[in-house]
Amino acid sequence: MNRIAILISILTISFNAFSLASDEMKGSVAVLATDVGDLEVSMLKNDQGNWVLKSHLDGGSVFQREEKETFSFDEKGIKPLHYEFKERLIFKKRKATAKFDWSERIVTFKEGKKEGSYDLQRGTLGPSTAQLQLRHDFKKLDINSLPEELKYVVYWRGAVKERTYTIDGEETIETPLGTFKAYKVVRIFPDGDERAQTYWLAPKLDFSIIRILNVDGRETDIRIKSFEIIS
Repeated sequence: MNRIAILISILTISFNAFSLASDEMKGSVAVLATDVGDLEVSMLKNDQGNWVLKSHLDGGSVFQREEKETFSFDEKGIKPLHYEFKERLIFKKRKATAKFDWSERIVTFKEGKKEGSYDLQRGTLGPSTAQLQLRHDFKKLDINSLPEELKYVVYWRGAVKERTYTIDGEETIETPLGTFKAYKVVRIFPDGDERAQTYWLAPKLDFSIIRILNVDGRETDIRIKSFEIIS
C-alpha cells in the first residue's frame, strides 16, 4: 500500500495541461486507475491567480490520501509555493507541509514530527512539480534530437536532492483511455538502490504521463483512465 502512496505523489502533477499552441497552462481533471481504487486529480486557478493541484484517493476504511500543492507559473517558469499532504493507512497517519519563501530563498517543512529548513536555489521544484517541469521541457525539445538525460533539483520528504531522468525512445502504450504513442523516460536511482520507475509521455495528450511502471519490492503499473482539459 505504501508503494501506491508514493506513486500517487508521482502521478499527482502528471495530468494537468499546457496549451499546445503556447506556454499557457490550462486546468484539467483526470482519473487514474490504481490497484486500490481510482485516483481523482484536478488543477484549477485560485483567487490569487496561482495554480492549485489537488488529488484524492478513497480506499474506504483501509486507505485515504489527499495532497495539494500551490504553485505559480509565468515566463520565468514553475515556482512551488505551498505543499500539504495527509494520509491514513488503517490506523497509521502521516501529515506533511512545506512552504517555499522565494524572497528569503528558503523552504521550511514539517514532516511528521520532523521540522527544518533548506536554502532554495533557483529552479527548485516541489514534491508535485518535478513531473510538470519534465512535461514542460518536453514541449520545448527538438523531438528529432532529444538529449540523453534531464536533471532537476527537487524538494521531497524533508530533503532537497537532484533527480535525473533518461530518455529511452518511443513506444506504443495501451491504457483504459486508449492507445497512444509515448516517449519512455526512466528515473535514475543511486547505485545499489533496487527501485525502478519508468514513465511514458504522450504527445497526443500534450505530453501527459499516461503510464508509470514502478518496481520497489513488487511491480505496480498505473495508467490513465480519463483526461479532460478545463478551459
